[in-house]
Amino acid sequence: MSGKNWLLHTPRFPDNLSWSILELKNLFDKQGEHCEIIDINHKIYKKFFNTQHWENIDNFGVMIRSPIPVFKIIRLILRELRCVKNNHRVLINVFSTESRSWCELICSIIKMHIGCKIYIGGNGVYSPGEGEYESEWANYLLNLKLVDAVFLNQADVTLKQAIQNDFNVSGKIYRHSAEFPSLGFLPKHLVEDPIKDQRVYDSTYIREDIDHPAMQGELLDIEWAPKIHFSLGCVKQCTFCDIPILQNWITRPVDDVINEFRHYVTTTGRRYYFLGDSTINGSTSAWMRLLQGMYKLQQELGPIYWNSQIAVKPANRTSEEEFELMNKTNFHASPGMDHVSDKVLHHMRKKYTWEDVLYYIDMYAKHNVWIRDCLWLVGYPTETEDDFAEYTKLIDRLDNKKHTFVSNIVNVTYINRNSPLLELVDIDWNDPNRWTCDNSTPEVRLQRKRILDDEFARIGKLKYKHKDTYKRALR
Repeated sequence: MSGKNWLLHTPRFPDNLSWSILELKNLFDKQGEHCEIIDINHKIYKKFFNTQHWENIDNFGVMIRSPIPVFKIIRLILRELRCVKNNHRVLINVFSTESRSWCELICSIIKMHIGCKIYIGGNGVYSPGEGEYESEWANYLLNLKLVDAVFLNQADVTLKQAIQNDFNVSGKIYRHSAEFPSLGFLPKHLVEDPIKDQRVYDSTYIREDIDHPAMQGELLDIEWAPKIHFSLGCVKQCTFCDIPILQNWITRPVDDVINEFRHYVTTTGRRYYFLGDSTINGSTSAWMRLLQGMYKLQQELGPIYWNSQIAVKPANRTSEEEFELMNKTNFHASPGMDHVSDKVLHHMRKKYTWEDVLYYIDMYAKHNVWIRDCLWLVGYPTETEDDFAEYTKLIDRLDNKKHTFVSNIVNVTYINRNSPLLELVDIDWNDPNRWTCDNSTPEVRLQRKRILDDEFARIGKLKYKHKDTYKRALR
């Protein structure tokens, strides 16, 4: 293949190498093609962290609405790209919609000063609510000729084919399949961070008071650990969520997951892992097989600490054995419990009620299942003051009863394109966070978030800083 290949790790925060970047690097390596990573995220962190500009950069990226030193950022980016030539190829993973402004700026710099081909992909290519083959933002970049091709879905196939065809591709490249992507099993040299001791972390993310052997004095939110997948998509159809639109529900064979755990433990010695699943327990039977497999693996290899999002289900669709196995396999849950009002849960199309939430809280406590973080929502379009007031029963529960909840995240409800909630709200897609309805305004939603944040902070169970509002609440 002519020319070099570069993977740009664009700002996404915190100062970590993204696992998806490493997956892409591994795809190139397996094809016998040289590819290097340029970690622009780290350079932005090193340059601006703990300066007067950091809060604006952290909150708004490079958007014009805040006084960010764009020219200094451009000079930094050009310095990092000095090895890139016009016959090379640059690949950019757009992590989220928040990272689009960084991608657009970097693409503009490359096209103006270098002129090489640019290829992008990632979840941020989609607007919330767009389907698998949609991407208005990708069309916008293609029309401006800021990018040469956009990869949508299953990079394990589409990127492999592009590499084999010497990147003679253009426009949108996508593939839809019910097969689980062939990713993972990274070699040891990719799993080890070469500049671990040089990275910069915000001390507000470090919890030294956690009495747990895996995490005491470590980074609660940004532990750099191998990422393993068991499922993609989601079986639920919650009104506020676009995951089922973007990705059909697929589960991976349990034996593959267990073998990948074994691979990383035996080659790297690491003991803490993240599973990027949206609902790891979407299939109760498959989830139980995974728990049983993890129990057997840890009898063989010793303790393995693993974390994933997990869905609440009606109590009659689970069992006490499930929670026993979570404890025995050192599973750290990140449950999305969403709300405490039965009316709002019903409107969200949840299949469970507050009584089921109580059951999960009680089972986690009874079996000492460590809750790494728990997600709650405020500002749903039908949420009234009375609905929000019901959160007092949750605070009382967590404040006065033994439980294993380490931290909680309060998110403000956002609205996706194609969401059924569009019938209830007025929204301007130029500023979609500021939607309004009869029950809510942006100010009301943020005030409710602040109230709940304050309550969690009072009992020592708040995950993020108070000044983080929409940035942490929205994708």
